Amino acid sequence: MKIAALLPHVEVFGGVRRYLEIGNELTKKGHTFVLFTPTGEKPQWFEFIGTIRPFEAMGGDSFHIGLISEYSILPYFDRIQATAKFFYFLLEGHRKEKEAARKPFYFLGNSEGICRRLEKKHGIRCFCAPGGINPKIFHPVEKASAPPRTAESAFKILCYGRVYKKRKGVHLVIKAVEKLQRKFSQVELIFFDSFVGEDRVDPRSLIKTSVPHEFHLNLPQDRMAWLFSQADLFASAERRAGWANTAAEAMACGLPVVCTPSGTGDFAFPGRTALVIPYAHPYFLSRGIKRLILDEELRSRLARAGHDKIMEFTWEALAGRLEKVFQEVLGSSGQGLTP
Repeated sequence: MKIAALLPHVEVFGGVRRYLEIGNELTKKGHTFVLFTPTGEKPQWFEFIGTIRPFEAMGGDSFHIGLISEYSILPYFDRIQATAKFFYFLLEGHRKEKEAARKPFYFLGNSEGICRRLEKKHGIRCFCAPGGINPKIFHPVEKASAPPRTAESAFKILCYGRVYKKRKGVHLVIKAVEKLQRKFSQVELIFFDSFVGEDRVDPRSLIKTSVPHEFHLNLPQDRMAWLFSQADLFASAERRAGWANTAAEAMACGLPVVCTPSGTGDFAFPGRTALVIPYAHPYFLSRGIKRLILDEELRSRLARAGHDKIMEFTWEALAGRLEKVFQEVLGSSGQGLTP
């Protein structure tokens, strides 16, 4: 198959990683994957083995599949000549969601929850395509033997640091840990993020808290597993997520996770693979984190079960699922593999 996808940039975002990883896996399977961006510039943070071309090169070739997720570049999608065009929903409740759902496209959703919601709200068929994880980047790191934990031992809570995006809930995690600090003076926070765009404010300057903390900025991909290994648990308070990338990555690295249901319904099962709080609120977050601080056995059990579950959602598995969906649609169109 010949597959064309559109992105507005190739900076460090979960939605961008999704396309780069999918493109790599489909290329490994023998398909042609061409990624169109405004400039055709290759990502500096990720090794992409597909083809990248600028928007100005669109229209010079035909494809079996066209793929897009970003509303802002939808007008450019008209230039792609493809037998079947897919809109891949990655977030819930975007203001242009209805507009996209009315297009003459096929539809994908990056979680079971988002698919069912779209089908109910807009009356469309949405193929479920959740995932994914790259186990070569996100995996448990064996820690050096350490002395037994005491009441004075630091308890480190990892949280995504993109605080300027309120739906990520970083400020809620901070408030929850500040609340816990009154009783557990040993709590510490670890944040991570990367600069995105020339005008981005340094995220480190936006973190205001009395809790001892450190911020890792622009870590290379081969250091991500090390970063996750520095923490005792991962906390997330996302809202309107399609697929909660960082929670999935934490599970892949063997961390117990406290999270909201947003974007985690495919892999975070309450009390089995994660502690899932009902609402994105500091009160519920602090309760979940407190449970894990006090219960080492629970931390270990959730970490093992979470890792086993998330390994079902590798990018390789997602590429296989997409391959079947694309073949089904092309077959039903009666045009097969002739673009």
